[in-house]
This record gives sequence, C-alpha cells and structure tokens, in this order.
Amino acid sequence: MMGPPNSSRPRRKPAVSVRTVVTFAIFGVCCFYAGVLVGAHTMGSNNCSHVEPQQTPNKEAEEPRFPADVSTFAAGMALVPRAGFMERFEEMGFPLDEPNRHNNQVLLLYSHDEALPPKSRTAAKSNTHIPVLENVSDATENCDTLNIILSQPGDKQQCFAILGQFRSHHVTKFMRLPLEGPLDHQAPLRLVNRGAQASGRVSMKTPTAEETKVYWETLQRYLNTLDATLDLLQPLAQKVAQQNTVIVMVCNHGQSELLMNFVCASRSRGVDLSTVLVFATDKETKELAEGFGLTSFYDETNYADIPMKAAGRYADVTFSAMMMAKVYCVQQVVLLGYDVLFLDVDIVLYKDPLQFFHDTASPYYNHDIYFQDDGSRALFYAPYSANTGMYYIRNNDKTKYFFNSLLLGGDLITATHSHQIALVSLLSEHASLYGLKVKVFARRTSLFPGGYSFHNHHDFMKELMGGKVDDAILFHMSWTTNKKDKEKFLRQMGNWFVQDKCVGSTASKILGKDDAIAIAIESKSLLEPCCLKEPNVSCFYKDKPSKIPCKDSPALDKRHGSFW
Repeated sequence: MMGPPNSSRPRRKPAVSVRTVVTFAIFGVCCFYAGVLVGAHTMGSNNCSHVEPQQTPNKEAEEPRFPADVSTFAAGMALVPRAGFMERFEEMGFPLDEPNRHNNQVLLLYSHDEALPPKSRTAAKSNTHIPVLENVSDATENCDTLNIILSQPGDKQQCFAILGQFRSHHVTKFMRLPLEGPLDHQAPLRLVNRGAQASGRVSMKTPTAEETKVYWETLQRYLNTLDATLDLLQPLAQKVAQQNTVIVMVCNHGQSELLMNFVCASRSRGVDLSTVLVFATDKETKELAEGFGLTSFYDETNYADIPMKAAGRYADVTFSAMMMAKVYCVQQVVLLGYDVLFLDVDIVLYKDPLQFFHDTASPYYNHDIYFQDDGSRALFYAPYSANTGMYYIRNNDKTKYFFNSLLLGGDLITATHSHQIALVSLLSEHASLYGLKVKVFARRTSLFPGGYSFHNHHDFMKELMGGKVDDAILFHMSWTTNKKDKEKFLRQMGNWFVQDKCVGSTASKILGKDDAIAIAIESKSLLEPCCLKEPNVSCFYKDKPSKIPCKDSPALDKRHGSFW
C-alpha cells in the first residue's frame, strides 16, 4: 500500500517573501507610534488606571515675598538697569557715577499690590528670585510716587531700616560711634548727624554765638547799604546783559593774573566777554579789569576789609573773606532780576558758555540752577557735590529765595571756612522743600571738565589738550592748593596767555605812569602789552597733564609716573 507522497523525506519550511517582511515591518512601526499616542492620551486622562506622579508645585513661590506684618509698605520688589533708571529720572539732578558690574542695577520696593508693575505683578510679589525688569517705565508704571534713596557703594557694614510711619524727607542716621574717637564695632548704635564719619570727625560745624554775632554786624552793614548799591549796579548789569544773563566774576588783586589769563585766553579763541561784570574787591583790580576791556564794579563799603593778597591756601582767612564776596555779588545781580553765570577766575573758556544755557532745545534747559561737579565725594558735599566756582542760575522766585537764604546763613560760611559746604547743604533743603530743580553735571562729563579730571583722568586730558574734545565749553583749574600751582598747571596745559611782566602788577606799573590809567580804561590798552597770541607752555611736573612731554621735570605726587 502506498503512503502519502514524499512521506519519507523531511518537510521544508515555506519560503518567506520580501513582501511579507516589509508588511510586518510597516505594521510594527505603526503599532509603536499608536502605542505612544495612546500612552500619551492615557497619561493625560483622569480615567486612566495608572497615572505617572506629577511634579509637586513650589509652594514657596506661591507665598508672598513679604509677610502681612509689613504689607502697608512692602508688597514686592524688582530690579531695573541703573543706566536706564539714570536716563529716565535724569531731572533728579545728582551727578550720577557711571554703572559698573558691582553697581549696575537699581532695587525697587513696591509699597502695595496696587503699585506692582502690571506686566510683572506675579514675579515682583512672589517669594523667589527678584525679577529684572528691563523697561524702567513698565517697572514704575503704577508708582504714583517714587522716593529715591542714594546709598554709598562700598560701605560694607551699613544697613537700611524702613519703618511704616508718618513720612520723613530725611534719612535718620545711627552709628557705632563713641562720643569721642573713631567708630567702634563694640559700641552701641547711637543717633548722629548726617555728616558724622567713621573717623569721628564731624563734617558740619555749628557756628558759635560769637561767629554769629560778628556776622550779624557784617550783614547789618550790607543790608543798610543794599538799596544804594543796587542803584549803582543796575545800569552796569543792564549794559552787559545778554538775553537777560550776566556773567559774574569776583576778584582781588592777589588773583588778578588769573583774571588777566581768563581775558587773554578768551581773546585768543575769539570768545566775546562783553557780558562779563567783574566785582573787584579793591581799586587796583577794578582798574586792571577795565584796562582789559571788562565792565567792573567796586563796592568800597562792603569790600574794604577784604585783603588784597591772594589766598595762601584753601579755607585760610583771605579765602574765607573772598567767599562772602562771592555771596554778595551773585545775590545782588539775582535781586536785580537777571540770570547769572558765575565763573571763578581760574577758569579758561573754549567757547561761549551762554549758548549752552540759552539753548531751549537742550534736555537740561528746564532746571533752575546748574553746577559743575566738584568731583569730591567727601561727606559734607553730599548729595550734590556742587562746585561753587562755576554755576548758572535761572532767575525766579526759587533761586531768589535760595540766595537770600545763603546770605542770611553767612555765619555757617565763617564757621566752616567754605562757601561750598554752606551752599551745598542748602541745596538739599531747597530742592526737597521748595522743589528747586538742581542739575549737577557729572564729573566725567566732557562739557565742564576741571581739576578732578586733571588729576585723575589722564586719557581724557590728552584728548582735551590735543583738541579732540569738541564739546568742551571751559576748563576749571579747581582741586589746586594755591594760585602758584594753578598757574603752573595752566602753563603745562597750554592754557596760559599772560606776559610775565604783567603778573602781579598794577595798571599804572604796566603802562609806566599813573595818569595813563583813564586812557587805558577807555582804549583797553592793557590787552596788547599783557596778552600773548599763543600760549606760554612750560614744564613743571612730569606726572601732571602737559601739552608737551615733561619727562625731565620732577614729579609732584611721588607715587605717580610720567604723564607721557
């Protein structure tokens, strides 16, 4: 009997076609993606049988940054760029230093939920990192009032306390300062004046009863003659005023060569000085000023006691006496209704300064009073550090009252031996109390450079003397101990235009005879014998700015190398 065909041979597996392999591969891929989609749906569904654990919310972030105990004055915080903040609130007027990596942002504290920025409300209020808001206007959008506090960078152990209380416009200061001697970290905090320093020095001295009494006698004489003085002064001010502005200077004979240099340097650069009114504190200076073509005024009643010699140093007796003359002359011209540009005699002009202050399109035009930054950050100059050797006043009720107040407080000038300390302290009060708008041009500005730049910014000084600073209006040889050094520094800079024979001299000696003075005044005949067409450049100190290399000269400051 025959069995099934081929039953005695092994059975072969059927061949798998390429088509079958491809089909299964496509099917597998589809199943994989379907599984992914189904899984994703399942994880997102509330009806799934298995759910992966979700991340727990950060409860700390949901809590407010400040507790309810301070909710009436602290609700949120933010940071904004310092540069943008300075630009937006430029009219606060302080001479702000440039940002750096350790002082590059401003900290904002919001007092209430309604003050929080609309676009960043949650971030500003949440108890996490402090948000950085790049747009200053957005950050302050809901701030109906913005109170700005200036903090001295680098004071490592200073603290700030904000107390919910009836508002104060002053900062109350406590220090670990014993009644005598320097700061002691173990001493208790005690109330001090704002000028107290870690050294124990008190920067603001109260006038004594005797100083006040002596000043009252001087003030009485001044006030008794004021009306008569103004009657004599009015036609002179009217004669020189340009767009209701008078350039006011004050000088005694000891400083007369600096006044000569001011005139000769201006003449060499084509700067018109017809708007200058010189308050001479002696007859010799009046004759010199008029012989150089300037309008001059001499008040013998009030200036007779002022020494003719130059001040030997900052804050000596002569210096202090001249400070009162600076108060009188400005106050009088302001009382007459004129704007005033006050200039010290140790200034040289590069161009007409009145064009800058008369420019109605300038972003700085709407301030009441303008100052050059002194550059010093000594505590008694805070917060404005205004240099009182160059300032511009727009005449209005606020500025009139300011200079009347400075006059009445002249005993403080006597006590501190400084017109600058008294004026700066008054600036803060009048800005806060009466809204006096103050503008102090920062010390790094190229518009009004002075002694600070001379001693500290040598790269800038090389550009200035090289004629590469186009917008410089003047240079003020401040930060200098005495007249002798001022002359040396101006010579090195290429800013000295006076013949040596005229230095320290009088009009009669320069002209050779006394009866020639009247003719000299009429013909401005002191200009030719005393003014140089080109500057007298001389070397004195190798470490100070110079027009030419002075490498063979000695150094004034022993720790410094050559300027060149």
